[in-house]
Amino acid sequence: MQYLLLRAFIIVFSLAAAAYSQTQTENERLASITNNEGVAQFKKGEYQEAIKSFKRAIEMFPSDPVYHRNLGYVYKEVSDLNQSAESFRQAIALRPDHAVTHNQLGAVLLDAQRYKEAFDSFRTANSLKPDDPMIIYNLGNSLLHLEQFKEAGGFLEKAKSMKPDDANIRVCLGISYAKRKKLDLAIAEVRKATELDPKDEGVQFYLGALYVANHDKDAAIAQQRKVYAFNPELGRRLYQAINSDKVLVVMPDPVRQR
Repeated sequence: MQYLLLRAFIIVFSLAAAAYSQTQTENERLASITNNEGVAQFKKGEYQEAIKSFKRAIEMFPSDPVYHRNLGYVYKEVSDLNQSAESFRQAIALRPDHAVTHNQLGAVLLDAQRYKEAFDSFRTANSLKPDDPMIIYNLGNSLLHLEQFKEAGGFLEKAKSMKPDDANIRVCLGISYAKRKKLDLAIAEVRKATELDPKDEGVQFYLGALYVANHDKDAAIAQQRKVYAFNPELGRRLYQAINSDKVLVVMPDPVRQR
């Protein structure tokens, strides 16, 4: 089962200052320049070249966590999750109080389906930055994967209170309600998500499936027509669910990422 998941994987590369301090060593200066080359290569989609640049920057000045983080971002982009996680761990070893890096490690571990480790990383991030709604959201999502639906709902409710207009939060909260058989609450959240992001076909389909599960045939039929206009294949699947004795509620697919 796939859950709609916000990983909050924000790519922010640190660029070196134009003017270098006299206290910088030559290696520091060259490492900073090389890092910036890697940033430019990443932005152009030259991922293998960016990996080489960040590795060179690390060789020249291994004690800067930024270079390890940037390498982790690129490895994530090319789906080398083991190397990405290792790079973020190196960055954390150098700066253990950086909440964003713990969050990004959690994002990679979620992709790797290492859900308990991901939850632990998000929990550390949350302890360092307790008022960040995206970290709180990620805590809830990792608990969805761990099938701790009530606990997930608590975090997702808190995230919603901080970002009420975030469609992703609404859908995931809806999933937590649906898994606890609270279909009216699930429908309310997912319906709001479709208002906030009406172009998301997967969420539109999920809303229809929830209507089916709740035995609201009129609402399901109306939603099926809407889904069919977006995506005929999803519309046909929803039509089959409406006219079947078996009710299969499928979570939004594919998983989105921010």
